[in-house]
Amino acid sequence: MAARLTGEAIDLLPFESIRAQLQQQNPYYVGLVEVPLDAIVGSVGRYKTFTRKFLPLTDSVQERWVAVDALAARTGWPPVDLYQVGNIYFVKDGNHRVSVARQLNLPTIEAHVLAYPVDLEINPTDDLDHIFIQLGERNFMAKTGLDELHPEHNIRFTSPGRYTELLAQIHSLRQTLAQIDGEVMDWETAVDAWYEMIYLPTIQIIQDSTLLADFPGRTEADMFVWLSQHRERLQERYGRVENLADLAHFLADEYREAGLPKLTRKVRRLLGVNSLPPLQEADNLDETLSELDIDD
Repeated sequence: MAARLTGEAIDLLPFESIRAQLQQQNPYYVGLVEVPLDAIVGSVGRYKTFTRKFLPLTDSVQERWVAVDALAARTGWPPVDLYQVGNIYFVKDGNHRVSVARQLNLPTIEAHVLAYPVDLEINPTDDLDHIFIQLGERNFMAKTGLDELHPEHNIRFTSPGRYTELLAQIHSLRQTLAQIDGEVMDWETAVDAWYEMIYLPTIQIIQDSTLLADFPGRTEADMFVWLSQHRERLQERYGRVENLADLAHFLADEYREAGLPKLTRKVRRLLGVNSLPPLQEADNLDETLSELDIDD
């Protein structure tokens, strides 16, 4: 109840969901080490059975839990098996032992550790979305080299999965230019062309307008992807435009002054339905979608 009021993430992190985002899929054996219990925040198969602090969520684990507790008092227990990703750990085997150890206020637990080669610092209190954003950013930069090509890019998202949209745009542009030029463009050139021809012009219009200021907590990259994903729906409403930059320019010009509150009320509600958590002024949602001719 306290976590719901404070917004604290209390769910254990599902290992397979995290592993699927890793570029390196083969872990290496670290050895038998003492692992801080506070750093163990996920599980392979029991992430719905315990909280982030390994408190049981169901009475079904009672008998096993009590047996492990009794074993700890008599002879101790064998090491647990953990996966390591960055600076956090996931239980492969030994969830009940970790749970009992936390209730005994032990600082560490002995574990056999298999680590994935990821140079990433993850806060043990981060929620799953934030971790996905970090992993998505890392994968995107590794695939595109944009940090080196344009270190000033400032591409940051507040929702996971957005970097996939950017990669799809780069692939699409590369194919289009190959058809026009009659030869395949190398990947680095395609990345640079996407940034210079598609991303940057749209971002500059967003920055120069008042659109971004009306969405506190959101980034220019959020707005760029939103325009990309809902381009067809926006064009149905406002008319066809040649590209994202033209669409952003049209919206910025039409609603720069008195019309801005009207646009942002509509866009906020559309964002809340399609991608982002509900924002302010989220009442009368059905009426707003009807005005926009957009179905849920």
